[in-house]
Amino acid sequence: DNAYRFAGTFDGLGFTISNLYINRPSQDSIGLFGYTNNATIKNIGLKDVNITGSIYVGGLVGVNENGKISNSYASGTVSGNIHIGSLVGVNDNGKISNSYVSGTVSGIRDVGGLVGRSENGTISNSYASGTVSGSIGSFYVGGLVGFNQNGKISNSYASGNVDGYSYVGGLVGSNDFGTISNSFYDKETNTASMD
Repeated sequence: DNAYRFAGTFDGLGFTISNLYINRPSQDSIGLFGYTNNATIKNIGLKDVNITGSIYVGGLVGVNENGKISNSYASGTVSGNIHIGSLVGVNDNGKISNSYVSGTVSGIRDVGGLVGRSENGTISNSYASGTVSGSIGSFYVGGLVGFNQNGKISNSYASGNVDGYSYVGGLVGSNDFGTISNSFYDKETNTASMD
């Protein structure tokens, strides 16, 4: 809903929010910020989140539209159906930098450690560790990004366990006209697998 899109600046000043709990399995645009538009979010940590939604679910932001997220992190559990990420569900023409996540993220489609779906978005100097889990019949499951469409990923990596059924990747589940540079999946410690 346009009336509820955060469009300001949020500076966490390096503080941490602990034990954020949201249980809305039938609702969309779920996160500390459900939907942002041209917003700036920086310097905030989310520790031990427990977040459940349906579509567009992220620990920090459900949908990051044209916004900037930097120097932020999230840990804990994020789950839903489509467009699910530990930090951001959908990064739509947004910029994410110097951010990281750890913990567990699960869903059916567009499931990523950091971002579920990045569309025309930019991700740099960021990483994801932990577990990315696609349920039965899942697709577009990636350690960093589930689906990267026309997006740019640079200087980033993923190191967690990744499980899914089709279009599964240690770094990115599917890269559709996107650009990936100086980025990798740390296969020395974990391996991506397809069930």
